[in-house]
Amino acid sequence: MKVLAKGFTLIELVVVIIVLGILAVIAAPKFINLSQDAHDATIKNTFASFTSGVKLFHSCWLTSGKTGYQVDLACYGDGTLDSSVTGYPLGKDTSQSDNGTKLLGEYCKEVWQGLLDNDDYTLVSHSGDPFVKGNDIVYWYQGGDISSPSGYCYYNYIADNPVRGSENWRLQYYPGSGKTEVVRSVLGQ
Repeated sequence: MKVLAKGFTLIELVVVIIVLGILAVIAAPKFINLSQDAHDATIKNTFASFTSGVKLFHSCWLTSGKTGYQVDLACYGDGTLDSSVTGYPLGKDTSQSDNGTKLLGEYCKEVWQGLLDNDDYTLVSHSGDPFVKGNDIVYWYQGGDISSPSGYCYYNYIADNPVRGSENWRLQYYPGSGKTEVVRSVLGQ
């Protein structure tokens, strides 16, 4: 009577090990990149909250019956945000805004803090040397006239890669129209 051997041959075991190795090489980068995915999801949610805040502020401005530039719009948040001439958030101390028509760098920080009311991120002005570990978001403005398509605040998320010249997520906020855009951008200087 012939006895049948039970088990795997050496060749079968080697083939299985090779297949598992190939799967590991393909799948490992997906799992290794989870940290970046977490950064991306967190900042995209924060940028979405900012956009919602802009819409709520404008709705408050519309329903209050006010028109034009308003100082300390009382129906939103703590009532310290001023509106642009078009009814979108402009900043807290906007006395130099030419009645809500001009944008300055500090206004961008004030809008961020007024709409989100959180201290989860360290904001730093683009005018200095922002590329230091511990800084999360670099803010500043482009243009100056809010009626211009080039007049906007920008917020670059650099916490995941605070290296000059690296590509990061950027929120662009246009206080003349209330438009917000989230794009990938390289922050220079």
